[in-house]
Amino acid sequence: MPRQTPRPTRAERDRLAAYHALATTMRGLEEDLRWGLRDSLRLPREWLEIASDPAVPGKEKVTLRLDDDVLRFFRAMGAGYLTRINAVLRTFMLARLAGLVGGPEDVGYAPTAGEEARALRREILDHAARVAETREAAEREAEAREKLAGLKALRDGRVGKD
Repeated sequence: MPRQTPRPTRAERDRLAAYHALATTMRGLEEDLRWGLRDSLRLPREWLEIASDPAVPGKEKVTLRLDDDVLRFFRAMGAGYLTRINAVLRTFMLARLAGLVGGPEDVGYAPTAGEEARALRREILDHAARVAETREAAEREAEAREKLAGLKALRDGRVGKD
């Protein structure tokens, strides 16, 4: 008897649908870029306005924490990696503004009660583990201090007898 594959969950179906929509959009954008943007019906009017009249924004110095692998990826491209990171962020911003990329408000997935319960249990267990680790560390520290006090008493007793 052939083995049946499990039915995809709603989250998996939503992810696949989103992936398909992204791939379709990207293929359309690639075609538009190849043949020109001016007459494209796939690109929103707002994006064409942004592209035809680019503003020169000011720069502001900020501190930004990036994942190690992300930073390595951009640094490996050589000089100007910070400018490239800014360009990637700008592209994402423009895609969001143009409606090409959705955000969390567009996701049609809400966790089930079971998923929320599992997440809550995990959070409680993680907290209990941190509390136990803290308690054990305090106990180890107390034992170490006790041993140190005993050694000091032993030393003081010997020093006094010499």
